[in-house]
Amino acid sequence: MRCPAAFGTGDGRQLLVWGDVVHYHVVQFARPAASYEPDVDRAQAVASRRRLLAQAAREGWWVAGAHLPFPGLGHVRPEGQGYAWVPAEFSPLPPGRP
Repeated sequence: MRCPAAFGTGDGRQLLVWGDVVHYHVVQFARPAASYEPDVDRAQAVASRRRLLAQAAREGWWVAGAHLPFPGLGHVRPEGQGYAWVPAEFSPLPPGRP
């Protein structure tokens, strides 16, 4: 699992950027204990995933990272025995804006 990094936004909000906390978002948000073959230390990967998902949901952090559906930025919320991914709303910039 890649080391996640957290950044303050300056207005009290946090952004958590992670690498391989989840590999299959549909499965591992709902079932954080599900592991994946490349997890070198599966027990540690599951423990880290559970901790980060719980903390992100509890604190309302923005999350960005690999293996997440477009736009790859959003929030985690508790759902049932696991969690759900809530992607950020995306809209294209109006014409003429960089």
